[in-house]
Amino acid sequence: MFILLVEDDPFYATMLLELLKSAGYENVKHVDNGLECILQVYEGTVPDVVIMDQQLGLVNGVEVLQKIRAYKPDLKVIFMSGQKSVKLAVQSIKQGALDYIKKDEKAFEKLLPVLQKIESDIRNRSANTPVKRTFKRIKNFLSDNE
Repeated sequence: MFILLVEDDPFYATMLLELLKSAGYENVKHVDNGLECILQVYEGTVPDVVIMDQQLGLVNGVEVLQKIRAYKPDLKVIFMSGQKSVKLAVQSIKQGALDYIKKDEKAFEKLLPVLQKIESDIRNRSANTPVKRTFKRIKNFLSDNE
């Protein structure tokens, strides 16, 4: 699973990268602003999930979310923010964010189950492609006729 981390605080980004790697998530790319996130989604390898800070300097996370979801509507986006605003969390979810996690001492504990669910969904989706379904039917047919 390819994770794009969009975090402008170098300390928090480093800490989160290390925690993700220790949890087995090796394919993680870090960018420190919303414009780089948009470019990655539009021109680079599209991530499976974006973990994004809400406040990203010149452009805020909701604006970035709107732009990347306009291009890739099924992209999973998780906000992690120090903002305590319920209004902001609701706005993020209404705009298509999968989750809004407050940056606190339990943030990573809250993030892991969300990532595990996304990873499970990706595995289930890839196991159920038309080619794989056809292969399973052929395999079942052959084993029934033996």
